[in-house]
Amino acid sequence: MAIHSFNQCYKDLILTAPYEICIERARYYTQSYRETEGMHPSLRAAKALHLTLSNMSLNILQGEQIIGNRSGKTLGVVIPVERGDVNAILEMELDFLLNRSRQPFSIDPDDRRELEEDILPYWRGRTVRDRKKVLWKENGLNFKPAVDPLSLYKRHKSLDLQKIKKAAKVPGGDAAYALKGMKEILHNNPALVMNVFDVQGHLILGIKNVLSQGFSGIMAQAEKGLAEAKEAGKADDAAFYESVMISCEAAKILAERLAKKAEEAASEENDPDRQRELLAAAKRCRHSPWNPPRTFHEAVQAMWLILLGGLVSHGMVGILAVGRLDQYLYPYYKKDVESGRIDQAMAVRLMEELLIKLGANLMILPYVGKNTGNELGSDSCVPTIGGVDAQGKDAVNPLTYAVLEAFANVKSLGNSFTVRLSQESPPEFWQKALETYRETSGAALFNDEIVTPALQNCGMTLEDARDYGVIGCVEPTGDGDAFGCTSGNDVSLSAALEMALGDGYLRVMGKAIGPKTGNPKKFKTFDQVLEAFKKQVEFMVDTVARAVNLKDQIYMEEYHNPYISCTLTGCLDNARDMTQGGAKYNFGSISGRGMGTAADSLAAIKCFVFDQKTFSMAKILKMLDCNFKGYDKERAMLAHRAPAFGSDDPYADDIAKEVCAFFCKTVASKQTLRGGPFRPSFFSYGVHVLEGLYIGATPNGRLAGTPVSNSLSPTNGSEKQGPTGVLGSVAKLDHSLISNGSSVNIKLMPSMFQGEERLNKMIGLVKGFFASGGMEVQPNVVSNQTLLDAQKHPENYRDLVVRVSGYSAFFTDLGKPIQDEIIQRTEFEGL
Repeated sequence: MAIHSFNQCYKDLILTAPYEICIERARYYTQSYRETEGMHPSLRAAKALHLTLSNMSLNILQGEQIIGNRSGKTLGVVIPVERGDVNAILEMELDFLLNRSRQPFSIDPDDRRELEEDILPYWRGRTVRDRKKVLWKENGLNFKPAVDPLSLYKRHKSLDLQKIKKAAKVPGGDAAYALKGMKEILHNNPALVMNVFDVQGHLILGIKNVLSQGFSGIMAQAEKGLAEAKEAGKADDAAFYESVMISCEAAKILAERLAKKAEEAASEENDPDRQRELLAAAKRCRHSPWNPPRTFHEAVQAMWLILLGGLVSHGMVGILAVGRLDQYLYPYYKKDVESGRIDQAMAVRLMEELLIKLGANLMILPYVGKNTGNELGSDSCVPTIGGVDAQGKDAVNPLTYAVLEAFANVKSLGNSFTVRLSQESPPEFWQKALETYRETSGAALFNDEIVTPALQNCGMTLEDARDYGVIGCVEPTGDGDAFGCTSGNDVSLSAALEMALGDGYLRVMGKAIGPKTGNPKKFKTFDQVLEAFKKQVEFMVDTVARAVNLKDQIYMEEYHNPYISCTLTGCLDNARDMTQGGAKYNFGSISGRGMGTAADSLAAIKCFVFDQKTFSMAKILKMLDCNFKGYDKERAMLAHRAPAFGSDDPYADDIAKEVCAFFCKTVASKQTLRGGPFRPSFFSYGVHVLEGLYIGATPNGRLAGTPVSNSLSPTNGSEKQGPTGVLGSVAKLDHSLISNGSSVNIKLMPSMFQGEERLNKMIGLVKGFFASGGMEVQPNVVSNQTLLDAQKHPENYRDLVVRVSGYSAFFTDLGKPIQDEIIQRTEFEGL
């Protein structure tokens, strides 16, 4: 496999492009929202999108076969100004972002002036973030830390305050900034150990629905609905249908503007071949996505434009996944191959460019977030390939292989990438899927036989569940028929244990925030410890569910998205925006972080306190309160001699099974404001490093300030029985309960995929894991030697992709703390 020469140049262009801040969307949305105050929220959103797509800058890069850009910059940050989170970063850290030593951002001076003097001031008090602050305060969801001398002393004794200070203090920032920064973090992170981020996206856009009828077909449905709504006197329904019509018109305008731009470029082009390419691109844009596409290339171009409209309308890094593109694009591919219009090589070439485009995006992270995340390629549009069809038959086709080849050729490029595998999948597909690890990490392998029933458990039909795609990190959901909201809401299981061992007390807050669950020194049985832990988990899950529903109330009342809604099955029939529950399926999500740390800690308590009686509960608590200072021998015993999840040890695995099942059932018992269930998951998207700063020492010997375990993976260093032990432990969990997905990271040496014999062993490992009940696994196939060299010489490794804790990222774009955590993961050299 070798990437085509143009796509290599195109890829290099993206990887070397400067980081820029683009204010165009913020400018036009601000202008429109000023002019539409008092209007129906669907109409306000549609008019803002229409103004933006009618005026935003367009550019066509040299050699592009798929045209259209999400911002006016080659690599530009788009500001979701109505949401507010990026506004807060810009107001607090813009100077640092522009002057930092690594990968600084730039902004035109006039744009900065407009942003700071006009755009941001208008939105103060109007954003989702501002409204959320008010609602959370009114409903008792603001947790303020204690600042009395005793609580400060306890923090100093039990936490690593120097690490916290280093991670949170922006270079050049003063004490006042640090205090303001902490207050801002608490607005998204209740008590710091629960997250409710503004990620209303995390859905699979209904691309296949638009391709089948074009926006003209959707416009016709909306026109009919509008007439019926007016006749029935249903003002809200009428406003929704009118907003859909405006959104469809906006999509048509964007395509027409791009067609004109391509024709203008052709008139200035001296190369006859490139001239023909540009004119052909113009012709494609004039036809689709307004009309259903006629050819494969036209379908790919239309798909990209449908996605662009969604990305601009959503604004933020919203993780609008593209779903099962090898399925809905295949009819066009098959027709063109049979007619001789294209061949496999041409299809691979187009898929390469598409994958590069899907990964060519940028977001702004605050300083503390940069330590645990990535900015380049962070808006993962997640292609899903393979798997079965709605009837349960193998759906792998020639285009599936073309997409897989393109993925390996471009080396992932930061895209999270899903490969669905099943008992129906042909042996050749298993082999080709795992061969990609010879070229790059980045692919997540999913087990259809487990995912499908898990989705049925949360209300999907068998046919729709079989047609699932994956969003963001690892979240399976309906393809174009669900408002998923699959990420951004999570709880720390390690914090729940800390509160269980403190009668509700949380060290970083300096006070009790959870329910009273009893003095742990008086616990006589392990069951009492486990019951206290479960009560704290219930409290945290309930807190997050309430906070999410209050956030969603703001969207339901004020911030609709008729463009995305009209692509989703159900919204047009129900005359309701997706934020109001219009989609066929409506979900929420809550993820659990630090499963391995929590399970190992509970196992250590059971083993050393109640079974072997090596330590008393009082002794355990005393060691935790001082972060094991003076207890090196005891800490080593807890860390290395206790049973551990990830070693195929029934002692620890049975505890992990109970924790997993309880968490999942607790989450699934909660209902979203839109009418669907919350779905449980286990992934941490890098936050496990940040979480470790806030959590005190844990009974498994972990020191305060160090990362907790990532996602559903074992604690680093606890995998005593190799890869088979890791997957053996994970497979014992009831994955049918984990309907929102889980990520299992495992770091393997590249040599394990070299040669037919070793590759077959890896295929056997994955098949065995899936046959035992595992849902997902994502290998990082890279040596520590490579990772360490990439830290020293990042310029030589711009396209080195790793799986972090769910999502894929460019290793050199990650902050050093998360890089170090990936390096510290156990490195397996064989089975």
